[in-house]
Amino acid sequence: MPGLDLARGLAILMVLLDHGFAADQTPYQAASSRFLLGFEYVARLGHMGVHLFFILSGFLITGILLDSRTQPGYFRNFYTRRVLRIAPAYLLMVAVLFLTHSITVRYLAVCLLCLCNMPGLLGSSSQYSALWSLSVEEQFYFVWPLVIRKLSRRSFTLLCIALVLLTPVLRFVLLYGPPFLQDVRFKTWAVADFFAAGALLAIAARLPHLRPRMHRAIAPLLLLGAGLFLLQHLLPHPSTRTLINLAHATYLEPWLFGFTGFVLLAFLRPGIATHIACRPLIFLAKISYGLYLCHPFLFTLINAHWPIAAAADRSIFPQLLLRFLAEATLSIAIATLSRYTFEEFFLRHKPQHPHTLRRHSAAAEIA
Repeated sequence: MPGLDLARGLAILMVLLDHGFAADQTPYQAASSRFLLGFEYVARLGHMGVHLFFILSGFLITGILLDSRTQPGYFRNFYTRRVLRIAPAYLLMVAVLFLTHSITVRYLAVCLLCLCNMPGLLGSSSQYSALWSLSVEEQFYFVWPLVIRKLSRRSFTLLCIALVLLTPVLRFVLLYGPPFLQDVRFKTWAVADFFAAGALLAIAARLPHLRPRMHRAIAPLLLLGAGLFLLQHLLPHPSTRTLINLAHATYLEPWLFGFTGFVLLAFLRPGIATHIACRPLIFLAKISYGLYLCHPFLFTLINAHWPIAAAADRSIFPQLLLRFLAEATLSIAIATLSRYTFEEFFLRHKPQHPHTLRRHSAAAEIA
């Protein structure tokens, strides 16, 4: 499924651009250059790359679970595969963070309990930016297999539709709740619509009467996402609490529809990934997990030794670009080494999928 690899590569590239060009705001503090400010804004949109990962996970994991729900060892096989894929590199990265005093003992406990998207439950703050979304994914893995096993296909489909429609409503309601619930962008239940959207694609791909017509939804989804994005930027800035909360609750909607359309396009038109220009993204997809884990540590390390002073014009852009290339090159090198040595050792012990749709299992090898 090279198309989905392309989507995964785009997702990790977006995250790298965000952390490489927008995480450090010092260079932009005196900026007046429209080019520099515009570039920083576009780079900052890269933080939405993690939500593209969520849709991909919803699609791939739901497909695997639907195809194996009646097989013996359903739970054992799924969790064995997930643990062997996720735990070794994750625990190694957490150990590096702890041994280099980058995280506290309390946050170490947060990491081990997969609560990095809500560290306040253990009286901690967030101390490593990459781990919150991994905790969201892990919490999704805890719940989703049981949901698919217990519900009928029809009930499961209705649940996914309800999650897509009602999760924005939940975000709006939570913004009126206590402070620990208002951080809606990082809570699993507040981004469940992305997993559910991916799951709906997986369901439709397995329905003979829908699969031939799925391509008709690509353009409407992409256009709806683009239209909502433009609408968000054309509307006047909200002035009341209700309007502010409404804008905050619906901020993710353009990305939900746009990314769903893109994943559907990548799934149905895998030929888009065969162009030579896509090869770097396909490579990034293969090392995306290790790259996502290690790059914030390396980016922070290099930033500390390569400060860039603020400037009003675009003269600092070459420095920003050179620093990003150094950060990205080192991160990619370490992630590549990890993927084909350390991670590969554990991947060889993953049990095979019992179902016959092998293209889904091939794509999930790096999920």
